[in-house]
Amino acid sequence: MKKTFVIFQKELKDMLRDRKTVFFMILFPLILIPVMMISVPKLFSDAEKKEQEKQLNVVLFGTEYSQELTAHFQSAENMIISMETDTTGMEKRLSNEVIDVAIVISNDFQSDINSMTPARIEVYHQSTDDMDVTKKKIRAILNTYSDSIIQKRFEMLQLKEEIVHPLDISFENFASPREIIGKMAGGFLPYIFVLFCFMGAMYPALDLGAGEKERGTLETLLVSPASRMEILMGKFGVITLSGLASAVFGLLGIFVGITQTGSNEASKVIEVLSEIIQPETIVLVLTLIIPIAVLFSALLLSISIYAKTFKEAQSIIGPLNILFFVPVIVGLVPGIKLDIYTALVPILNISLATKEVIAGTINGWLLVEVYAVMFILAFASIFFAAKWFNKEHVIFRT
Repeated sequence: MKKTFVIFQKELKDMLRDRKTVFFMILFPLILIPVMMISVPKLFSDAEKKEQEKQLNVVLFGTEYSQELTAHFQSAENMIISMETDTTGMEKRLSNEVIDVAIVISNDFQSDINSMTPARIEVYHQSTDDMDVTKKKIRAILNTYSDSIIQKRFEMLQLKEEIVHPLDISFENFASPREIIGKMAGGFLPYIFVLFCFMGAMYPALDLGAGEKERGTLETLLVSPASRMEILMGKFGVITLSGLASAVFGLLGIFVGITQTGSNEASKVIEVLSEIIQPETIVLVLTLIIPIAVLFSALLLSISIYAKTFKEAQSIIGPLNILFFVPVIVGLVPGIKLDIYTALVPILNISLATKEVIAGTINGWLLVEVYAVMFILAFASIFFAAKWFNKEHVIFRT
């Protein structure tokens, strides 16, 4: 055990000297995540505000058929309104962005309004913007005009507006805020576990296996008084610690990002989180991370030891991202819950169990099943790594 700890200390020092490992383990989750959580929403908000303030060139065709609708558009803000009669070349002008919107009022528009039948309006625009602010602004004006027509019809027919609303529906959700936020956060947190555990463990595993083979320092360790199992466990301990640390810093980064956003929604989330974050919840969530970190560390170290070079190890490990993330995505599918069958599926069981733990609705026996499955798989991966490390043709594969 003492020799294993010496190997662990030696590899830990080497790992902390690697700037890339420190970046992905500490700086990326703790600094970049809060920056992204704060800057990205602000960027979208500023972009949408800028689009809202942008002036639109709107051409109205057939204004003589509805002076009232024309007046609604003329009174709208941030719009340059022009009125024309000939629609020739309209499509070309829209394509060349000479005009932003073309609105064609049908010649029987007013008669349809008077007879209380739907009056036709054709709106043409060319927009590749995901926010589609142009369509929203035009629709808002048309909705305002439509509401005014409806109000006039009620007055003319001497009817109350309640006549078109025959039902008074009331929905009441008995789920507590903790359950609602817990289910939402629980679906997102496994991404953090898997992503940062994988990233945090990947670079140390590559360096302590294939990296040492390339540098020729693995032979130095093999001739030391430590046994191969002690060497393996020392390396394995460092990789696991890196994966766990990366996941924990990722969670801290998210919490810092939420607290710094300053929005009303964030304040509500923080208020609920203060109720959710209890010592027992934190302990349970952290214990769910451990088997994932152990599993990733053993598998990544095995691949790294097998690979001839650092580059070959990277090419083998790359596709594993998809393999590990598919169960997490499946866990987000509505209707899939933790039961005796889903608890047997690795990583998916962690995803579903995290939801239940944070929401406070976890079944104790199902949680035991999840632990059993993941720890059996984790110890099996360690056993596989040990068998792999004891094969001469694997360690000295050239």
